[in-house]
Amino acid sequence: MTIRLPFLAALALCLAGCGSLNLWPFSKPAATPAPQQQRLVRVDWYGYQCFRIKSALGISILTNPFAPGTTDFSQPKNLAPELILSTTESTDANYVDLVDNTPHILRSSVGVGTNTSSGIHILGVPVFKNPETMDVSGMNVIYRWTMDGLKFCFLGELQTVPSPQDLSHLGHVDVLFMPVSGTALTSAQRQQIIQELRPQVIVPMGGLSDMNRFATGYTSVYRLNGTAALLSREALPAVQTVLLFRAP
Repeated sequence: MTIRLPFLAALALCLAGCGSLNLWPFSKPAATPAPQQQRLVRVDWYGYQCFRIKSALGISILTNPFAPGTTDFSQPKNLAPELILSTTESTDANYVDLVDNTPHILRSSVGVGTNTSSGIHILGVPVFKNPETMDVSGMNVIYRWTMDGLKFCFLGELQTVPSPQDLSHLGHVDVLFMPVSGTALTSAQRQQIIQELRPQVIVPMGGLSDMNRFATGYTSVYRLNGTAALLSREALPAVQTVLLFRAP
């Protein structure tokens, strides 16, 4: 696919990878603050749905750590997050032994509702595969939080479209982590969720082929040179953009 970036030159997102620092241009005015004045959030991808989201103060959240042999990706090492978010009790999303420390862990019913960890307020919205029975074994907790002014939403292994009430609770977000593998969501259902949450940056997560396939539906796609990105609230893209990480 040909990548088209309809953005003018201004700093909004710094992309860290392969030992170098690259700039992603966005359509923001020249008055955008200099990089040293911006609060930057670092996002590292370790494969499948495992990400580390780290604030400018160094507080980090690890999402859906996977157990050995449950994905096609190698397990990351030397991780010590302040918080782990596990959306479902699946071995590719709840392997909390992956880390080297003893962080605060939100999983299953513990993650439902409003929680605070290391000064970060996290909203957990439960969505059931079968809403009629509300079987806990089919529950996936969607997490929403704000870090350095950016509103993040992590859908995890979502299997169905959340109810209008749940979508209303989540509200508008800036960065949306969208599952594209290991889920029963259709393309139409994904678009329905995206239309409701209105993210400016979409991060597909899952297998590489599925992530690339998802991106073909968008004209604004940025492919990173590495496995990490620095996001800034000060200059989000004016056009909804898919952000693709390089394989770890």
